[in-house]
Amino acid sequence: MSPRILKFNSRALGSAEALRRACAIVPQEAPEGALVLVSALQGGPEAIREALGAAARGNLSAARALLAALVERHRALARELGLPEPEAWKPLFERLETLLEGVGLVGELSPRTRDAARVVADAAASELFADLLGRLAPVLRRDLREVVPTDGRHGRARLDGPALREAASAWAGLLGRGRHLVSQASIGQGPDGAPTTLGRGGSDLIATTLGEALGACEVQIWTDVDGILSADPSLVPEARPIPALGLAEAAALSAFGAETLWAEALAPAARAGFRLIVGNTLHPETGRTAILAQAPPRAKGEVTSVAYKEGVAALRFPPGQGLEELLDAALRLEEAGASRYGLLSSPEGTLLVLRPEGQSEALLAELVAKGAVLERGWAVVALVGEGLRQDPGAAARLLAPLAEERLGAVLGASPVSVAFLVPEDRLPQLIPALHRCFILEGVNA
Repeated sequence: MSPRILKFNSRALGSAEALRRACAIVPQEAPEGALVLVSALQGGPEAIREALGAAARGNLSAARALLAALVERHRALARELGLPEPEAWKPLFERLETLLEGVGLVGELSPRTRDAARVVADAAASELFADLLGRLAPVLRRDLREVVPTDGRHGRARLDGPALREAASAWAGLLGRGRHLVSQASIGQGPDGAPTTLGRGGSDLIATTLGEALGACEVQIWTDVDGILSADPSLVPEARPIPALGLAEAAALSAFGAETLWAEALAPAARAGFRLIVGNTLHPETGRTAILAQAPPRAKGEVTSVAYKEGVAALRFPPGQGLEELLDAALRLEEAGASRYGLLSSPEGTLLVLRPEGQSEALLAELVAKGAVLERGWAVVALVGEGLRQDPGAAARLLAPLAEERLGAVLGASPVSVAFLVPEDRLPQLIPALHRCFILEGVNA
C-alpha cells in the first residue's frame, strides 16, 4: 500500500489544544500509518533567532533569558498535555545553550550555527508530538537527517536527489501496519555531517520530495488556514476556499504570492503524480484544497484566484545594454535571494521586475551605480485560472477593467495566468475589486 505523508507547519502547533487537534488528524487521515513530519512550535524558531542575535551582540544575559523562556514554554505544554518531559529535551536544550555561549564568545553568528540551532526547535516539537500521538497509535521516532542529504550551503541548502532516494528506501519498510513514523520537518544533513536548512518553503519541498521517493499516494500539508483561498483574506474578507486546483494553477498562485504552499514543492508532485492536500487543522474536513495533476473542469475564461506579491522593485536598464550582461545580472540577483517576476525589453530599455530578498540589496546597489534605475513601491498582481487556457483572448479581456489603473508593465500571460505590475498602495482597493469582478460576479465567464 502506498504511504501517506502528513506535514504539520509551525502555525498549526501553537498551543496544547492545537497539538491535540493535529495529533487527532493523523489516525483519522492515515489509519494504516503515515510518515509524520513536525515543524517547530509556533514562535520557536523566532525565539531562537532572537536569542542568537542577543548572544552575537554580546548580551548573553538576554540570550539566556530567552532560552529559559523557550524551555519553560515547552515544559508548560508538556504539563498541560499530561505528558512527562521527553528525555531527548535535556541534551537538545543543553546543545542550544552551548551554541549561545559560543556565539557570545566569538561575537559572530554564522549560517552553520543558525542551522544547528534550528535542529533544536524542530526536534523538541517532534518529540512532544510523538509522545502525544503515541497515546492514539503506535509510533516510531526517526531523525530526518537520515534521509535528507544536502549540499553544504547552510540556510539555503539544495537536496541531493539521488542520495535522498537511496536513503529514503531504508524508511519504506518502516511504514504501514498502523504505525506512524514521526520525524522533524525541515532539517537536512550536509556532506560534513552538519545540519542544514533549505530556506523558505524547505519543509514543503522535503515533504513532497520524500513523497516522490517513497511512492506516496498523498502528501498533506497542515496549517491554520482553509487550504488555498480565492484571494488574501486580509484584503478580501469574502475570499473562499478553493476545493480543488490543478498543478498549473497551484504553481501560478505560489509564484505570484500565495504563501500556503511553496512553488518548488510542486515539482515532485508533478513528476510522481501523487495527490497534494493543503488543510486547516481547525477544520480538517472542510478547510482543505486538493491539488491534482489535472484541474477540475473550469468554464472558459474562468478565474480561480487573485494573487499578489508586494515589496516588488522595477530595475530599468538603459537601451543598448548587452543581453548577456542583463541575463547575468538577473541570475546573480536570483542567486543572492531575489525573486524574479519578469524581464521585458523595449526600445526604451529593459525592465527587470523582482522582489529584493536575502543578500540581493548589495548587488542592486552595485547595478544602480553602473547606471540602472531602481524604482520601488510596486506589486505584482496575477489573475489565475485553468479556464484561461481555453480563452485565447483572456489577457486583453482581463486587463480591460484596468484601463484607468497605472500599470507599470504587463508581465505576460501563461496558459493559466495574467500578471501585471501596479503601485503597491493600490492593493487594498484593487484586489477586492478584481475578486468581486472576476470571481464573485463571474465577469470572466
